[in-house]
Amino acid sequence: MTISPVFWRRCSSVALASLAGASSFTLAQTANKDIVELDTVEVVSNAIVAPDYLALEREPNVGKMDIAVQEQPYSISVVDEGFIRDSGAQSIQDALLYTSGVHAGNYGFDTRIDSAKVRGVDAARYLDGLRQNYGWYNSVRSNVYALESIEVLKGPSSMLYGQGDLGGIINAVSKLPREERSGEIWAQYGTFDRKQLAVDFTGPVDEHGEFLYRLVALGRDSDTQVDHVEDDGYLLAPSFTWRPSEDTDVTLLLNRQENKGQVSAQFLPQAGTLEPGSRGYIGSERFVGEPGWDRYDREKTEATLFLDHHFTEDWAFSATARYTRSSADTREHWVTIPSVPDANGEVARTIYTVDRSTRILNLDARLKGEVDLGATRHHLLLGLDRQDARWEEDNYFYGYGLGGSFNVYDPEYGNLNDDVITPTDRPDNEIEQTGLYLADHIAVGPVVISAGLRHDWAENRSLAVDGPDTESREEATTGRLGLMYRFDNGLSPYVSYAESFSMNLGTDGTPEANTLKPTTGDQQEVGFKYLSPDKSLGITAAYFDITQQNRINDGQTPGGAEQTGAVIDGWELQINKRWDSFETQVAYTDLNARDDATGDRLSSVAERQASWWNRYYLGSNWRFGAGVRYIGDSVGSGGAPLIPSVTLYDAMVGYTLGNWDFSVDAKNLADEEYVSWCRSEGTDCGYGDRRTVTANVRYQF
Repeated sequence: MTISPVFWRRCSSVALASLAGASSFTLAQTANKDIVELDTVEVVSNAIVAPDYLALEREPNVGKMDIAVQEQPYSISVVDEGFIRDSGAQSIQDALLYTSGVHAGNYGFDTRIDSAKVRGVDAARYLDGLRQNYGWYNSVRSNVYALESIEVLKGPSSMLYGQGDLGGIINAVSKLPREERSGEIWAQYGTFDRKQLAVDFTGPVDEHGEFLYRLVALGRDSDTQVDHVEDDGYLLAPSFTWRPSEDTDVTLLLNRQENKGQVSAQFLPQAGTLEPGSRGYIGSERFVGEPGWDRYDREKTEATLFLDHHFTEDWAFSATARYTRSSADTREHWVTIPSVPDANGEVARTIYTVDRSTRILNLDARLKGEVDLGATRHHLLLGLDRQDARWEEDNYFYGYGLGGSFNVYDPEYGNLNDDVITPTDRPDNEIEQTGLYLADHIAVGPVVISAGLRHDWAENRSLAVDGPDTESREEATTGRLGLMYRFDNGLSPYVSYAESFSMNLGTDGTPEANTLKPTTGDQQEVGFKYLSPDKSLGITAAYFDITQQNRINDGQTPGGAEQTGAVIDGWELQINKRWDSFETQVAYTDLNARDDATGDRLSSVAERQASWWNRYYLGSNWRFGAGVRYIGDSVGSGGAPLIPSVTLYDAMVGYTLGNWDFSVDAKNLADEEYVSWCRSEGTDCGYGDRRTVTANVRYQF
């Protein structure tokens, strides 16, 4: 591994600044060494007591070790259930809108996925530490109501998770049984006739607490900002914990989700969205499909088993295993790409059908221990994980321009041309991966050294309907290394290095049709974390330098895919501060993401983002929240077109009376209609989320 001199110069600058701060703090301590320590006086306030958003003391699951965020020389963000609720997040995508380094919703309003890029690159989606998504648009996005928190491990994470995206890991953490009995009933009504009813109950089954339970359930009936597009669904997630002894926990989580509706992305022409068309602008409500025929119905059934056993106070074994079956049936129209509406607004439509399904079996088993060796304290991790997934596509038809003509300004439905459909089966795809990893988190006084190494054996296969299969077999060794110094005043500067790899199926566009190489990358990072002695102020800041090799280019090469590289550098900052009844959170991201061959900006990446969220408690009943988000400009593939920046406003007001809680939250309060992405110059674009307002009533006990 080669680490640039620029990187180390920046590391040295941060380290010197940190040392200077620590020295000043030490002198202040010396000057006041004779201060008399007074008795503690306890002050009781009538203000509502609520958990704060500060996450530096939490031990995130995404790190696989029982180490607090503040102690790790890597960038990790945690969005907890409190922030999800306060901000009115309706999805994982919404919950990440105020997280530094994350461009959430970069593909706009979408009923299919939770889109997000981390540090300018795609991030892998995980649930409870196991990979969740394989293939495309073949499952149900996780319902955010079923989650305790959302964790973001920024940068390469192959050392912990094997082949994966360079951007990092977005890990959702499920709600599981608790020892204390509690529950809530939640009713919601909102914009676009959104009606939702949910329950969440947990507690012990017996008086000894040997058996615990939790039931999370939700039903939704909702239209959306796009005409004739619904987003109905339900969630049923019961879980049970058995404690045969004080040292052993076994938990089974079942999850059944089903959503019905249509695809919200209409792939509207650039002329009429980003710029005026022949008759002005096309509204974000425009639906170009056929009501009653277009649909996007998806379902998922999965079972997850958690096992935790303590051999001694210092040694424990943990394992997580999950089996998932999911499917999605898609019937869809969109504006043929590229297409420019004629003077009257007529365009050709593409008609598309596909039925997708997946079967996934994942396992991750870990042995963790704490050992003292001389002056060093070691947190050891030895793990083995296995991924085994297969996804299929049947009833596939792509009728380019065969979906009949359509007027994007004055839509008239009923021009269904489904007699052209001649469906076929597509190749099935499989991934099998086994990884063995070892990590050691070493504390030597104020010094922390974190190191890890992993080796993977992986096979990706495309199983042809006719003819030979396509197969890629790879072995890869990846690692990461971090160094941190923890000053007594709460300041902890650090440097780290991490690697990633992911496999690619297919061939390049050359006459030789060479098999695609794995995409690899590495990141160098320098930063600091600060937690004030009274734990009311937390600051995280990082500079990162990412290099990616053999990425699949955004554009398409006839007969194959083009592989290029990318270079990304930038910095991010997040500040959390809490007073007695007021809390504020500021996040800023500034990066430079380029294709290293052409110099073009990477597509669908806002290189500058800023956000500011505030929460205030007034007395013992009222609470208020307000936020502002700035999303910088972005580009399509090939560096064009330029999608302008936008500033959006969010708000919340709540009132608690006994067991009852009433709240109203709003996103995009000014109802800004804006384009959030375009594919490339002269092709198609999509809109971001319009204003949503929801009223909530909760009965909690």
